[in-house]
Amino acid sequence: MAIAEERSRRLSLWSQLQTSGVTDLEPGYLRQLGVYGGAQGIWVDKARTRSVSKDGNGITVSILHTGLHYPDDLSDDGMIYHYPVTRRPPSRDAAEVQATKNAAQANMPIFVILPGEKRATRRSVKIGWVVDADDASKQFLILFGAQEPAYIPPAPISSPFQLVDNSPVGTAQTKVRKGQQRFRFHVMAQFGCKCAVCSITHPSLIKAAHIRGKADKGSDDWRNGIPLCSTHHDAFDAHLFAIEPDTLSIAAAPGVSCESIGIHALKLTPTSQQPHLDALRWRFNRTLSRWSAQQSD
Repeated sequence: MAIAEERSRRLSLWSQLQTSGVTDLEPGYLRQLGVYGGAQGIWVDKARTRSVSKDGNGITVSILHTGLHYPDDLSDDGMIYHYPVTRRPPSRDAAEVQATKNAAQANMPIFVILPGEKRATRRSVKIGWVVDADDASKQFLILFGAQEPAYIPPAPISSPFQLVDNSPVGTAQTKVRKGQQRFRFHVMAQFGCKCAVCSITHPSLIKAAHIRGKADKGSDDWRNGIPLCSTHHDAFDAHLFAIEPDTLSIAAAPGVSCESIGIHALKLTPTSQQPHLDALRWRFNRTLSRWSAQQSD
């Protein structure tokens, strides 16, 4: 079976699903169609896809996202999917990761299986494309759509930097902003999955914070981002600490100590790259203005 034939089969199945609806479907129906393998996170269907993969690991058909462990990793236009870490032999997990990478290499769509919208025992389905993988943070980036999406990888560190994004801002009612998963993936891939001001590294607690926020027309360039844990993301938004752009030293707000907000590092400590100087300068000046205004009240 050729790759083109398998791709055509999956797109045909997606058209069939759209005809009957893609929410609150019976799991048995999805198994019958061949788009769902049950409770496992990654379903490869090796009997069908082994022959179209060069390494014998097959090509992932579907992934299951329950939302229990990483609820913030899903948005309307895409998702971040974490590499499986199970109690099975490591080779089994590694084979499923490779099968999902094979989907990206073959430009092969996969089905994303989600909980039913009205009934938890049923399933909803999206079709997506694996557009990137990062072995360091152990994450895939999957973008949704019946057609393969245009994907721009993270900008090289030396490329021109755009701090401001003048595109229209969406409504505040949207829970997760369009493009947020792409931004988060790029930030984690470039900086590492570690809070930049404390020692927390668990992926479910790390957020991708904009240095110049979207409310101030900040861009989604990863160099306008920084990985922060949930606590320090809130503290950053509240201007409880600042990052000196030239030295990367961390300073607490007047009347606040770094220790009181859980910061024990003297300097910014991302595990890999550093944010762009223009972004840090903009944020530092904005924070100093806030501090000055508070002291004059």
